Amino acid sequence: MLEGADIPQSPAWWVKTLATELQNRRHGRQDGRVWARSLSKPTRTRPGLDLLHDHLRGDPPLLGVAEGWREHFREIARIGRLNVAALVVEAKGNRMGLAGFRTAAANDEFGDQKAAELMRENRMKIRAREVHNGMLSLADAYVMVTPPQGGRTLPVITSEDAREVITAHDAATGDTLAALKLYRDEWDAADFAHLYVRQEDGSTLHHVARRDGRVSSISESAFRLASTWNWDADPQRLKRMPVIRFSNRGGRGEYEHHLDTLDRINDQILNKVVIAKIQAFRQMAIKGLPDTETVIVDGKVTEQEIDYTDAFVAAPGSMWQLPEGAELWESTPTDLGPLRQAIKDDLEHLAATTSTPLHTITPDAASGSAEGASLMREEHVYAVEACRDHAEPGWAEVLATAFAFMGDEERAQQSQIEPIWAQIE
Repeated sequence: MLEGADIPQSPAWWVKTLATELQNRRHGRQDGRVWARSLSKPTRTRPGLDLLHDHLRGDPPLLGVAEGWREHFREIARIGRLNVAALVVEAKGNRMGLAGFRTAAANDEFGDQKAAELMRENRMKIRAREVHNGMLSLADAYVMVTPPQGGRTLPVITSEDAREVITAHDAATGDTLAALKLYRDEWDAADFAHLYVRQEDGSTLHHVARRDGRVSSISESAFRLASTWNWDADPQRLKRMPVIRFSNRGGRGEYEHHLDTLDRINDQILNKVVIAKIQAFRQMAIKGLPDTETVIVDGKVTEQEIDYTDAFVAAPGSMWQLPEGAELWESTPTDLGPLRQAIKDDLEHLAATTSTPLHTITPDAASGSAEGASLMREEHVYAVEACRDHAEPGWAEVLATAFAFMGDEERAQQSQIEPIWAQIE
């Protein structure tokens, strides 16, 4: 058990502080306020990471559905959603290809061969895509560099989910002071916490904790530093901080400011689906049908109410016999054209505000003017370049940390490491 949670800068204090901040980020809490769609109570609190991730995987929350109708309406609402958030992210992420690195040891045009070996061993091109998509969607992404161990000669480089990792930085220099990875291992039925704290000599202490149990405590709304967590008695000392943060431009995800637009698009698509389903069978009526008929019962002439329950069955081969003067009426279908146009307009506005090529979101836009396509492509290229600029320092730090763990101090000079990007076009 770590002790001293009330002592600033102590390991227990770092765990409690970072874990609490991580839970707040996941749920959209800040300074006691919770992010919500409200015009009457505006808030500067950011949307939670869980909500942003739900939009990314095409599973946003149902809006405007009464609680009692949620289960019955879910299947209809499910087919009324369009995963545009993923298109906004992938349109930029697909153009942020990481091809290699130049270092101080080999300033070759095609990159350092040692760096290329490190990239192949860790499947860095795939990891880079994961990191870039993470920073573009959740605003932050993380990379962890694990020193060689277990007979390995090269460090292990992994991409980390912003919903499981958080870092604290020096306000003046931006250096990482501490990092925490909090996750659930379903194979071992245990929660794990990895704490990294930078020391004054530049090294980093690595604390590991484990909490066994069939039910995870991490999913709770607040983190509790309870005695059920078993901490290692002898933390590992590392040469450098192994957790590197990648922050997107503006500190926001690419669609974080456009959640209302995404919700409006899905709402209009849902309206179109509902109207189309309701109109699958037009509403029909018969005018002029008599309410009663004259019948003879026990030799007496009486008026009897007519039962039309099974008289007009809309089945193949059925025929209706109508009395003289009766008139059939059929409802006029609603024109879905204006609704489809409204959806297309909102998609175009979303593409413009997120610097996304229009043909990525609406394929029929490929037939537009060449000048318009050129202007949008140019703006998109500038946006991708800006995202690359924000990711470049992180990749230099990743390579520098990996080479430091390998003992290659010449290549571990971060200022001399330059990422090589693939062509944007």
